[in-house]
Amino acid sequence: MRALFFLAVAAALLASAACGNGGDAPKPTGNELSDEQYLAAICSGTSKFSDALISKTKPEEIGAVIKQFAADMKKLDPPGDLKSYNEQFVKYLENAVADPTSLVTQNPPLPAKEARARLAAKETSVPECKDGTFFSRGAGATPSP
Repeated sequence: MRALFFLAVAAALLASAACGNGGDAPKPTGNELSDEQYLAAICSGTSKFSDALISKTKPEEIGAVIKQFAADMKKLDPPGDLKSYNEQFVKYLENAVADPTSLVTQNPPLPAKEARARLAAKETSVPECKDGTFFSRGAGATPSP
């Protein structure tokens, strides 16, 4: 099931991603997380969701994992250029609580291509991202016609 989640995310990237130049990382201010800290949170939550798909037997059990993932992401102060994306991602997660397997079939929101490429380039340095995420899977792909 983990593969299905990542396959669905990769399909979203293939449909909407374009080559980015990587862009410069925003300078953190205050309590903003670094890109690596933000990636760790997303990868950890994604891994817990994937594990729940495999190990949980009831939709409400999977929904509880998604609800916690959304709550954890909502508490974060992401890098400046990812604040709007984080809000969209939290809403995407919250909307999936009632139908937890919808995360496998619905495309997730994605940050701007420059931020996505920047995060994808840093994933290998984040231990929680050993399986990669929707940032690196297809991040350099061009949209299909």
